[in-house]
Amino acid sequence: MEFSNWDIFWAGSEEKDYWKEPDPFVLELIASYPPEKFPRVLDLGCGMGRHALVFARHGYQVTAVDSSQIALAQVEERAKKMGVPVKNIPGDYRAPLFADESFDMVICYNVIYHGLREEMVRAINLCQKYLKPGGVLFLTCPTRDDGKYGDGEQIAPHTFLSENSTHPDAVHYFSDSNDIDCFCTGFEVLSKKKREYYWKQDDIVNFSSYWQLTAQKIET
Repeated sequence: MEFSNWDIFWAGSEEKDYWKEPDPFVLELIASYPPEKFPRVLDLGCGMGRHALVFARHGYQVTAVDSSQIALAQVEERAKKMGVPVKNIPGDYRAPLFADESFDMVICYNVIYHGLREEMVRAINLCQKYLKPGGVLFLTCPTRDDGKYGDGEQIAPHTFLSENSTHPDAVHYFSDSNDIDCFCTGFEVLSKKKREYYWKQDDIVNFSSYWQLTAQKIET
């Protein structure tokens, strides 16, 4: 079996509590969009499943996608221990994986900015197709105020091959507010917030600034 960089990353992250704990802002989606009305959830780029598993525990029908077989194996193992069903599918979020209108909610947490802007646009357009009318998209991506903006080699406008990334896929696109609006063709923006905080890595203080978007597919 040939291991990817993401496989190596997740194999070394098994004991990192950070990757197992769901983001509180993602948990708010459960209260706002209950499984009775939004039953089918896609976690696109699920990693160790910190969001897929909590949604499954609350009664959603969850499909988890990741390019790493190691990550998906950990999701499967943790799902069995918790006694919750999660459908795991290996795949690249930039490729078409599902039929139109397959889901009521799509979660893209810190995923689709890995790569070029056009790849990010393609991924969001796929999410729009995957959602049924009235379905909800939740995504996060870094702003141009983020501490890593400008770090490393610039390979395209606002796109950098980072020298100090914690992730193996170190090509990151940084969005501004106008970008987010452009990405939302076919959606009604329900919430667009900039979240900022400081965090430590190897005793070095870093600054994180990211967009948190919730949007609903427009019913035609």
